[in-house]
Order: sequence, then structure tokens, then C-alpha cells
Amino acid sequence: MITVKAPAVYEHEANILEQSGSRIAQLGQHVLIIAGESALKAVQPNLLPSLEEHQVRFHVQLFRGEVTTGQIDAFTQHAFNLDVDLIIGVGGGRVLDLSKAVAEQANLPIVTVPTIAATCAAWSALTVLYDEQGQAAGYRPLRRSPNLILADSRILASAPKRYLAAGIGDTLVKWHEFAVNLSGNSAGLTLRNSVSTAKLALDILDAHATDVYESPDTTGNTPQFRDVIDAIIVLAGLVGSISDGSLHAAIAHGLHDSLTRLPETHASLHGEKVAFGLFTQWILEGKADTELYELLTLLHKLNLPITLAQLGIHSQPQEAAVRIAAGLKLREGSAEHLSFGVSTAQVTEAILQADRIGQAFIASGSFNESDKPTERISHTKEVSSL
Repeated sequence: MITVKAPAVYEHEANILEQSGSRIAQLGQHVLIIAGESALKAVQPNLLPSLEEHQVRFHVQLFRGEVTTGQIDAFTQHAFNLDVDLIIGVGGGRVLDLSKAVAEQANLPIVTVPTIAATCAAWSALTVLYDEQGQAAGYRPLRRSPNLILADSRILASAPKRYLAAGIGDTLVKWHEFAVNLSGNSAGLTLRNSVSTAKLALDILDAHATDVYESPDTTGNTPQFRDVIDAIIVLAGLVGSISDGSLHAAIAHGLHDSLTRLPETHASLHGEKVAFGLFTQWILEGKADTELYELLTLLHKLNLPITLAQLGIHSQPQEAAVRIAAGLKLREGSAEHLSFGVSTAQVTEAILQADRIGQAFIASGSFNESDKPTERISHTKEVSSL
């Protein structure tokens, strides 16, 4: 069985929020807006007056902290108490994930308004859960994607570039994570569709990501900026929109989840963690030095982490690498599609090797054989560890 979950409408225009009231009024007349503090400041001049103009009543509730089941329950109860008929999520990934889960639990339509482009959360039918300490606590698949996405390119272009870089990192990881799951003719239609969609996103990022990141433009009016934002939100979102339920190993995202269990990494963004996870995956794959150099050059230009220290791990790298590797949890049976091993020992060594190479690259702009361990990682699969 193939399921398709995608938003009904995606609108990406400069100053789109000035006309948002008419669109939102078609979905509800009494709204709970869940927003981050900075996000609310960004949309307040246009979103709220437009709602008032179209006689849409609204309540604003700020969200801080982690997306926990407790927070979802509390916000859902708040929506019930207010007797609203629509949820609007305004902000980054955590606010949008919380808002989507609240809307589903309350059986209400949902509008997402991303104010940063750090993930595809505005699009996806998924909520990433954490515990109170900020550690990854699993995923909550949702029955549907948002009813409407309103992406204001002016607001997205004005956001700190760090979030854009994280979104680029999260998106470029998608193709590399999905492609390693291909196994000849055994790959199903949905996996091949995901790989093709992720490749289109990757091609766009290869062409424009660094230029857009380095551009001083804050209007968001260039075709290149629009393409990059659409790659991060739409194409990355579409990668997971069509599914047949088959198992895929997501190594970079699995390493992200494990990294969240180290408190010193909590200041790092999702896309920053998965970028280092991709670097580690490439070590596991045995990528050629020329390929590693290209990846490091791109990540370094985007100020994405290529060392453990850049993730906040400044001491005892060996111990940290062991903990990260031991915490890597792939879906049962998914690793059988991989052509390389992912045992705890192999992942530990890959993390340490990535860290050494990253340090050498930062110090000199290159790396050589002396930066690598004398014993190369065995890329043979260790079946007992899968």
C-alpha cells in the first residue's frame, strides 16, 4: 500500500502574509496561533492585521522548550478550552512540529508559517519528539500534512543565515541517506521516487546554496533564493510524502538523535548535527579523498560542523564517539540494504576519523594520509551488529 501525505496548498511569495487573512478565513474563524517569540515579532506587522481585516478571531500562545508529549497534551487542552477551529503554527521546526501534533490531536486544520528555513517541518506529516532534557524521544507520524503553508520569502531572507545553512545541510543529507538504501532492482517505486526527488533538491543546492548563503540580499526576491527555499521545504518534504512503509536506514539522522543525548550538543541545530552525521556516513562508505574534500569544502563554507568541537564536544572525544555510536538506532532490518557495516566499533572509528580529518581541514584547508588512522575502517558488514 502506498500512502501520500502532502499539504493542500503551498504559497511562497514576498509579503504573502499581508494577504493571509483571506486564505486563513477559508479554513477557520477562531484561531489559536502557536508561535516562538522571535517568530511572532517577525509576522506580527502583517499576519495579525490581516486576520483582523477578515474578522478572524485569534489567540496567541508562545511556545518555549521541547516538543514533548506533555506539551502537546497541554496545548491541545488549551485549544479545546478556547474552542478554536484552526491552529496556526508560526516559527521554526519545533514550533511547527508541536502545532501539527496539536492540530491532529484536536482534530483541527493546521496552517504553518515558517519564519526560518532550517528544516522541512512546515511540510511534513511528522512530529519529532523530545524529552524535557532535549534528548530525541522518537517520532509521531501524523495522518496528514498541513492544510496550508504560507512561506514569506522576505521574512525567510531576513532570518539569521545560520538557520538557512542548517536547512541546506538537512536537505543535502536526504539524497545521500536514501540513495545508500538502493539495492538493484529490489528498490520499490516509493524509494526510487524519494531518491529522484532528493536528487533534484541536491542539484538545486549544488548550483545555488553557497551563493544564496553568502548573498547580503534580505528581500528574498531572487530566483536562486526561491529555489533554495523550495528545495528545503517542498522537495525535502516530498521525499517523505509518498511511502509504502518499507524500511530505510537513515544514518545521518540516526546520529543526530544519538547526539542529542549529549547535553553539550544541545546548542547545535538539527541540520548541523545531521551534516556531521553525513560526514561520518561518508567515512563509513569509504568515499574517496576527492569526494571528502568537496563535502568538507561545502560544509565549511556554510559554517556547518566538521569536528566534534564544533558540535560542543570539547573534551574526551573517544568517550563521546563511543556514546554516539552506541546510541545509533536504525530501524530493525533496515541496515541489510547497506553495502557497508555500521557496527558500534565501525561507527565509533568513523566519528573519530571524521573529527581528525575535520580538524586538519580547518587548520590547513586540506588533509592527507597522515590525518587518517594507520588502520583503515573495515567497510565489511558485521551482520551480528545490524
